[in-house]
Amino acid sequence: MGSQKNAELGRYQGTGVQASNTLIIPDWDERQAIALDAGIDFCWTCGTCDNGCPVSLATGRLRPQHTVRMAVYGLIDELVSLPNIWYCISCRQCLHGCPNLVKPYELHQHLQMEALFRGIYPKKFFAAYRELLSQFQRVRWRTAAHCFERGLDLISDTTWYKWLRAPLRKAIYHPIRLNNRQKEAQLNSSFSDANNLRCFSCNECSGCCPIRGDGAVFDPQKIIRMVNLGLTESLLKSPAIWLCLRCRQCIEACSMTVSGYSVIEHLQRQAIDNGFVDPLLPIRLLEADRIIYPKLLDEIDTLIGLYAR
Repeated sequence: MGSQKNAELGRYQGTGVQASNTLIIPDWDERQAIALDAGIDFCWTCGTCDNGCPVSLATGRLRPQHTVRMAVYGLIDELVSLPNIWYCISCRQCLHGCPNLVKPYELHQHLQMEALFRGIYPKKFFAAYRELLSQFQRVRWRTAAHCFERGLDLISDTTWYKWLRAPLRKAIYHPIRLNNRQKEAQLNSSFSDANNLRCFSCNECSGCCPIRGDGAVFDPQKIIRMVNLGLTESLLKSPAIWLCLRCRQCIEACSMTVSGYSVIEHLQRQAIDNGFVDPLLPIRLLEADRIIYPKLLDEIDTLIGLYAR
């Protein structure tokens, strides 16, 4: 039975696992802890998580379904050594699409902590990794600003590192407003279903946001407060509202049930409806992901090569 399982696992591409005749003897205590947190026992390999994962769609180098199946087979020792577990951006689209509410993102986080606990990577690696993800949001902001006018066909290494490392105040591109903007009155549409007026600036939404590393780039609390203060038009001209990963963690964290995710959805619709951006911007952003996400994964691979023991 073990050899049959290994043969099946060996057919998965990109997992680093080869078919062999070695009997799998999983660490059942470790596997049970993962099963309770991530719900891996409910996975029926439908592939919805792969189809919803932005990293998978942009690069093909992260397959949440494969990670889950390896965990089901108890291959924890193999998983903690794979670079794939560090590619997850915690957008939770795998959960939102899963009919059985399996949580591959939770599995990735568990495996990351296990890799650190086992000493596969030093603490300095995790600090550098988190800093890289924070800097990457500058690239996403500048990409969105660029896509206001045209698509991103390619990005040179020089531009990549400039966008990655330069603080946002030195951004090359600035957002623009198209000439077909409609009447100002339309900017005052209701946000009531987002409960934004309940916000008392406790910062819970920003504290749990997976991309809120640099507040100058993206800060859900700041966006909500600007809406409440009537500064909607400034937001409609900002690339920041196009950075939200739709993870909905802000909703779950807020003790006042404010939905930062819904506020940003409203802003995106208003930006399009009122001519601040054209309707093709979301498509251009998806196409740009195929350029910038592979570069992010290459940077993660470089960190792994520098710090792995």
